[in-house]
Amino acid sequence: MKLLGIDYGDVKVGLAVGDSESQIALPYQILKNNGWDGLVAELEKICVNEKIEKIIIGLPVGADGKESIQASRTREFGKKLDDDINVVIEFLDERFSTRQAQKLSPGKDEDDVAAMLILQNYLDRN
Repeated sequence: MKLLGIDYGDVKVGLAVGDSESQIALPYQILKNNGWDGLVAELEKICVNEKIEKIIIGLPVGADGKESIQASRTREFGKKLDDDINVVIEFLDERFSTRQAQKLSPGKDEDDVAAMLILQNYLDRN
């Protein structure tokens, strides 16, 4: 099964792809979040081109386990995406993924690496 990992942000959206057979996630792309219509059109195109069957969205949870304001925005994004794209969507706790991504790619945009870490975490758990 082909999967798309998403690290959602108000400015940028990091993407990673992977599959359940190889159990490997790879950074894919960083999209600018220029509003819903453009973002959903890009994601829909990627899902078709890559034959994505499931989307894993990182949910920003605080170190204390509580959901932040950004987590609410991310859940809203996921719900809208679920309404507009015919692909199964799941959320996964992304605690510390951005910090890990910054260590893996210092000085670069790390959003796609954060998405890769989210997706790899999902693959490792399943």
